[in-house]
Amino acid sequence: MKKQIIFSFNEKLYKRCIKELNKKSIQQSILDYENFFNVGYKPDFLSLYYSPTLTALKQFFGDLKNKHILEVGFRLPLFLNYLKKQGAIAYGIDSKPRAIKKNLWRMSVENLNKTFLNENKNKFHAIIERITLSRLYDECHVLETGKPRFKNKRKIISNLYNLLKPRGILILQDDRGTIFTEAQFAKVGFKKLMKETPIIFKDNDGKYLGWNVLVAYRKAKGR
Repeated sequence: MKKQIIFSFNEKLYKRCIKELNKKSIQQSILDYENFFNVGYKPDFLSLYYSPTLTALKQFFGDLKNKHILEVGFRLPLFLNYLKKQGAIAYGIDSKPRAIKKNLWRMSVENLNKTFLNENKNKFHAIIERITLSRLYDECHVLETGKPRFKNKRKIISNLYNLLKPRGILILQDDRGTIFTEAQFAKVGFKKLMKETPIIFKDNDGKYLGWNVLVAYRKAKGR
């Protein structure tokens, strides 16, 4: 049996992605959305917080042209708009989105619309999420109610699995690490592609802004 290769996060590529997402044109697009929605995003929002995900996408695919990419929990399609400019075919779902238009749906990853699931089964080359799953599993909510916000971890993982193409890639970037274990992914049919990598965020003055953990899985071939 061929040994599964586990990739390491490419730090040099990460620095290039930070620079790429820090371009003036991208910062201006963020300001345009901010002026309309007033959600508190600064011009360097994408370069700070989406560079790890972009690094993983480029590390696995290189050219993103014609790649079908779904973001779970997009809120505003800032990164999706960037992906479109790179030639990707970008989509988003969010339970409480601030913007709805073509290829953007109001939907929970746990309770996907059956029509959406059927029409998009085995469709996406990549699914990305940034802090969405950990927000579903809010510790304060658990302490107050004794229950997580979602009910069925396996259903969430299965939904993500079914939406991906064979050998499609799931990229998770969360601020509490991944709340799903490698064994839970394996039961559905995922294999780890990139080991967990801690990412520390700092502003230009070196002030600590927070952390994420990046990890990636691949959908098993032929399933």
